[in-house]
Amino acid sequence: MNPQTRPHIGAIFIAYNAEHTLEEFYREFPKALFESIVLVDDASKDHTFELAQKLGIESYRNQLNLGYGGNMKRALSIAEERGMDIIIDLHPDGEYDPSSIPQAIEEMNKGAHFVLGNRFTKDTHPLKSGMYFWKVLPILFLNSLARKVLNLKLGDLHQGFRVYSRRLLTEVDYKNNSDGYLFSFEIIAQAVHAGLKIVQVPVKTRYVGKKRGASLKSSILYSLGVFKILLLFLIAKTGMRNRLFKKKAGLPPHEIGNVHDASIQ
Repeated sequence: MNPQTRPHIGAIFIAYNAEHTLEEFYREFPKALFESIVLVDDASKDHTFELAQKLGIESYRNQLNLGYGGNMKRALSIAEERGMDIIIDLHPDGEYDPSSIPQAIEEMNKGAHFVLGNRFTKDTHPLKSGMYFWKVLPILFLNSLARKVLNLKLGDLHQGFRVYSRRLLTEVDYKNNSDGYLFSFEIIAQAVHAGLKIVQVPVKTRYVGKKRGASLKSSILYSLGVFKILLLFLIAKTGMRNRLFKKKAGLPPHEIGNVHDASIQ
């Protein structure tokens, strides 16, 4: 973005059956910080889309369910079309607290290309907010493995509080990513491969109902997918391009100093 002009700060809400949480979420959302707010409904079976329109949110609806990644691709494409420079990605289900948004925007203004939330801090640990213990253990394992392979020093690589920069979206081929939940990890690995600056900020969460823990089958499939992504990343580092990593790798994190954890005070 041009440092002489004010960045266009926008928000994207990817929604699926969020009728019961959307209104309260939107009421608490810091709308004054944003020039644009867009909701993309993934063919919900309830009245999410109609409620979003009633609340005055610029809303789009997928005719068919595209899945998490498919909906993210459409939402990010709309963000690019709208000229957003800083794009906050927050789900309107109330799982992630929007109080971290100002700090995340500050990090973007200081030069970050990608900001992630960090649930694993002293004050924001997900066990305190209702996550099942058995779900925390595999997340910590996947975090540890990913940090070693990607050479990162970040605390939480599998969460849903994200802030994207326009540069990130032009540097990585996110439209070729998975249509499922693996999209969220693929784009992190792509950002590392491109040598972009990634920052984390602490984020509070609230886990209730189904949000307390994914099914065992879903957790296993996601973990296997993460292993595959890390393998493709290692292959790409040797110079062999593949579906996710088509460009020449950027400098590794320890050479360009592109990793910073703002959640460590």
